[in-house]
Amino acid sequence: MMCLAIGLLAGCTSDGTSQSPPMAAATQPVMDESVPPAARSACLAAVSNATNNGDVQIMEMLFSEANSQVTVGVGPTRAPWRCLVSNSGAVVNVMSMTNEGSL
Repeated sequence: MMCLAIGLLAGCTSDGTSQSPPMAAATQPVMDESVPPAARSACLAAVSNATNNGDVQIMEMLFSEANSQVTVGVGPTRAPWRCLVSNSGAVVNVMSMTNEGSL
């Protein structure tokens, strides 16, 4: 009975036994080559300017007809920054993805 009451929290099955929750699969970065070179270059430049750091590298790219998203790693630890950019290379937004409250 107890297992049925907390089945959702504990991962119990209908017969009262417990099972381990499934392991999350490691996700690989998406490198969507549909993101135009102008958009890629614009994001690298925008993140480099925002961080005052020339050590930048594209970590992930996602194409969209409206605005593509490029994740740029900064510095030796590749701190992640998100860049939203039009496909013609106009940067819409640049934002750090690091929890800066812990720095």
